[in-house]
Amino acid sequence: MAKHMVFSKTFLTSIFLGIGGFLYGYDSGIITPSLALRSFNKYFGNPDPSSRGAIVSIYQAGAWFGSASVVTASEDARPSSLDASGGVIGAAIMAGATHVAMLVLGRLLVGFAVGTITGVAPVYAAEIAKTHERARLTAVNQMMVAWGFSIALWTGVGEGKWKNPNQWRLGFAIQGIPALLLAAGVLFLNESPRWLLLKGRTEEAEIAFRNYHCGRAEDDQWCRSEFAMIQVNIAEEIRTQRELSWGDLLKTPAFRRRLFVGSFVWAAAMLAGISFVQYFQTAIYATLQYDESQQLLISGLYGTVGPIACIASLFFVDRVPRKTILVSSSALLSICFLIITVIAAVFPAQPGIPTNAAAQRGLIACIFAVSANYSALLGPMTWIIPPEVFTTELRAKANAIVQVIHYSISLIITQCSPIALAAVGWKYYIMFVLTNALCALVFFLAYPETKGKPLEEIAELFGDVDTVHWRDMGEVEEKAVVKTGEYRRSRESFA
Repeated sequence: MAKHMVFSKTFLTSIFLGIGGFLYGYDSGIITPSLALRSFNKYFGNPDPSSRGAIVSIYQAGAWFGSASVVTASEDARPSSLDASGGVIGAAIMAGATHVAMLVLGRLLVGFAVGTITGVAPVYAAEIAKTHERARLTAVNQMMVAWGFSIALWTGVGEGKWKNPNQWRLGFAIQGIPALLLAAGVLFLNESPRWLLLKGRTEEAEIAFRNYHCGRAEDDQWCRSEFAMIQVNIAEEIRTQRELSWGDLLKTPAFRRRLFVGSFVWAAAMLAGISFVQYFQTAIYATLQYDESQQLLISGLYGTVGPIACIASLFFVDRVPRKTILVSSSALLSICFLIITVIAAVFPAQPGIPTNAAAQRGLIACIFAVSANYSALLGPMTWIIPPEVFTTELRAKANAIVQVIHYSISLIITQCSPIALAAVGWKYYIMFVLTNALCALVFFLAYPETKGKPLEEIAELFGDVDTVHWRDMGEVEEKAVVKTGEYRRSRESFA
């Protein structure tokens, strides 16, 4: 089997799971052009910066509650925890909104659906993936987020050209389509083999594992060997962690380190300034004296950068060390925001006063560079790293906690950004210069390297679970189905 086979069953499954990422991106993005439309602002009484921040951030609040709900729901099953029905209802409420309260309620429900999806989808993708394709399969989420955001922005461009007082309702209605597809499709999704092993359903787990990975007779040896290794290591995880309470886990240095590694990458992503740029870029363009049509067009072009960068990342994300990507991304983001800050400070845009055209283009280029950097480097890592660093016993719960932290920070950024931008202008960008530089330093000093390690062997980096390797298979009670040499050869030939 080709090592980087693109259209494998696992990859196609990850594309389907990516509909959740698409929904996340579209729901995040559609509010951006809406806030730039005069018809939208007029209908809702020209909301002030605080109200605009609330309209945007309530989505993050809903996602926070959705992620929190997954902490318990994900124990039952991976696919059934992917609840997109709230996205369908929320989209309908937003499209039919007659006042701000309805708009806020709709965004809250859509956010809740997205929170449940982002808490579970990357976990499921990581658990069905082979080691050499795990980063690519989980990074698909970021690609789909970027496509969702891009289509949302171009929908806004279309709304701007449709001279109708209800033009803004179209984009809100469209977001119900991916939610409906996911809600229906998840009913046909098989369970994760690792989750089935966790629940003691060994025969079902092996059938599910073979269904994903063993389509040819020559794959049989590898499948028997690999499944045996996963089974033994999950048994060890259960032995060491099943009796531990959450209080016990938080007292464990290794688990606290896992939680830090999984959470900080999302914290870095939010503190990178990408959500600020995404949501409030039209406000930035307005300070540069662009009219509504120009703001929407530039937003659409901005939205095209992300998908292209994400597609490019799929070709190297499994080959370049995770730590290298993290450090370089945060460092480059800090430089981009430094340039943005300098341009905005030296060439301020003031109403009625001509602005330096070259400076305008330079600032927009840097905003586009922020998107390209995040979409190709840091963004994919937010989906890849958290599911990797937790054991099967803890993965779903812990990843849900990571998402709660993610949405908490995002909520603060989206609520405070319009107020800060109105109050201090370009000085607000300095924060992102500093936060990105700090994140680059933390990644360099404190992050382990997980590239190329099977999920069960990553436990060695944290030291709280004894990992069983191929060389140990003959020594464990649940002994392997093949000899050591056969396992090594079958694994190498399959990869």
